[in-house]
Amino acid sequence: MGELPNSLQLKYRLEVLPLNSVYSEWKLRVKLDSVAWFDHWKSLDNWKSLDNEKDIKAREYVKAAQIKLDNLPPVDYCEHELVDPRRYCFTVGCGYGANCKNGEHVTEGWCGQRIERADGSKPRCTFGIIDEFAIKAKDFSFPEFDVSVKRDPARQIMLSPKKHVPNYVLMKDVNTWNTIETVFTTLSKKINACALEGIAVNFGKWETASAKDESEYALDCHGHFHMHLSCIAVNTLSHIDSWKAIHGRVKHPENYLDKDIHELEVRRLIPLENSVIWGELGLVQKDLTDLRATVSTSSTTVASLQGTVASLQETVATFHETVATFHETVATFQETVATFQETVVTFQETVATFQETVATFQETVATRARDDIQKIIDMIKSKNIRDCILMGA
Repeated sequence: MGELPNSLQLKYRLEVLPLNSVYSEWKLRVKLDSVAWFDHWKSLDNWKSLDNEKDIKAREYVKAAQIKLDNLPPVDYCEHELVDPRRYCFTVGCGYGANCKNGEHVTEGWCGQRIERADGSKPRCTFGIIDEFAIKAKDFSFPEFDVSVKRDPARQIMLSPKKHVPNYVLMKDVNTWNTIETVFTTLSKKINACALEGIAVNFGKWETASAKDESEYALDCHGHFHMHLSCIAVNTLSHIDSWKAIHGRVKHPENYLDKDIHELEVRRLIPLENSVIWGELGLVQKDLTDLRATVSTSSTTVASLQGTVASLQETVATFHETVATFHETVATFQETVATFQETVVTFQETVATFQETVATFQETVATRARDDIQKIIDMIKSKNIRDCILMGA
């Protein structure tokens, strides 16, 4: 793990897990701190333009991990009641035994070697195993290692070196893995089934469970391997006197995958997704403000259009009145034309009558003139000049 950046070496975990239900094959899984991984990934220069894609991939990882956790096969029920961890002292450096009273902590069995913390301090190692936590089975007596349970009621045993040796040294030691194989083989034969569900080794911050912050964790913590027991193993071993320390250890071992995706989601993804949502809400708010301005402008335009429509309605009404008046004028004109036509007809009839009268008068005059002329001619012929003159007079 030396090639990992410092941020990813702050806390990580190696797990040895079975590949199948018969435990014939095993795999090694490296579990990094997802939050540190996410921060490191986001800092890479060649990915800076794809921050949104990173967030999406991280969310996909959380979803896939959750599906994997949901699909894990159910764990067999352990028949014993859960041991109450409150009866043990939780003070760092205390032996966690029942003898701890009124702040007088049990300190026998401490490692005592000077260790280096991340903050530069060098306190003494407080790792130790008190009598009631030790597995006292004779076939589990190893010259370099102790086997014990932890103060919490998890279904696991702990393999730790008698001397102060950190995990990164134990991982490379063949004797460590030979001892683990012996534990696994001996337990499985004892219960006539596979006794272990996995082996886990923590490093960095995860290795020093008692550290309150990142500056307090030990750089060379006293090594210890977590060996997760099956329920069959707990149920069987609890009836053996030399294994009485295992009684009541029925709680499932902590699932770091579940814990890790929860931290990634709470500490990184949800804040990022919330910031995106708030950004989108800000855009929606801006759109709403623009829409309100548009609606206000539209209202003004509508009011202006309403005034224009009212004016048009008045103009149309006036036009209708003008058309009505025009229709009346046309009707009057038509009546006048009809009267004029009648007058013309009467005038024509009068002219015709006048012409007839003139013609009659002319005929009468002409007839009378002819008669008078004839009379004159007759008188001339009769030489009655006197009568002719008188007649002419």
